[in-house]
Amino acid sequence: MVSFPLTALTFALVAPTLALPRAMTISDSASQQPTQLCGTDDSVVLTDTPWIIYNMFYNAAQAKGTQCTNYESVKTGTGGNKNIVWSSVTNIDYVSSTSNVPKGYSFIGLTQNLETQLSAISSIPATYDWTRTNTTAFKGNICFDFMTSDTKGDSTSTSAQELMLWLEYTGGQLPIGWGDGAKATASSLYGTSWKLYQGVNEDTGITVSSLLPDMQFDGTFSGDIKDWLMTLVEAGVLKESTYVNVGNAGTEPFYGNAVMNATLGLQINL
Repeated sequence: MVSFPLTALTFALVAPTLALPRAMTISDSASQQPTQLCGTDDSVVLTDTPWIIYNMFYNAAQAKGTQCTNYESVKTGTGGNKNIVWSSVTNIDYVSSTSNVPKGYSFIGLTQNLETQLSAISSIPATYDWTRTNTTAFKGNICFDFMTSDTKGDSTSTSAQELMLWLEYTGGQLPIGWGDGAKATASSLYGTSWKLYQGVNEDTGITVSSLLPDMQFDGTFSGDIKDWLMTLVEAGVLKESTYVNVGNAGTEPFYGNAVMNATLGLQINL
């Protein structure tokens, strides 16, 4: 996990290693053409939106194949909020020895109103619509991924926390801490019930808290992400004084040939 200051723009991204983006494009939605990001660390920042499009292929060395994150357009949705149209394309062969290793993360990250205490955030409205077409067996998930800490800007120390809200998962993917059983449950959140799993990411030393739905979402999600974070406050995972340092939504592939087409709306309102 690492934060990258960029003039007036500050954004923080989840990453397994301390590495700056090697192929970053700074643009805006009016001038940025549809583009494919297929490098191990490619990104496009759209300065007139709250987003960065990011192809984080961090375990490319353990993958036999490719991962691309593609930007299509920005459109205005219901209520005047902007939505980003994007896709994730994976062509990763199944290899038994690495089948339980996540190969990367294809995502849209927030760039605005981060490093803010949860208590100062009024809402985090989100809509996430997706379809996935597989031509082989696929293992991976659809999720929101946030990083919080009692320290402003911290997303790398072992005092930080990674929070995952899984919407859909397939191919036998399990969260960190699955073997220890659910630590808590939540009911009536986004229309379903949930189980909370916790464990330490051995690569980062950071505790990961994953909330999994008892009934998976079938290609569409709409809700206030702050409701999820407040549920974790009620469960004793967070405090309202914690800083929300990173926020994003994406897909985490392990293997398979698949195309995920998605439209995402996500922003932090103060």
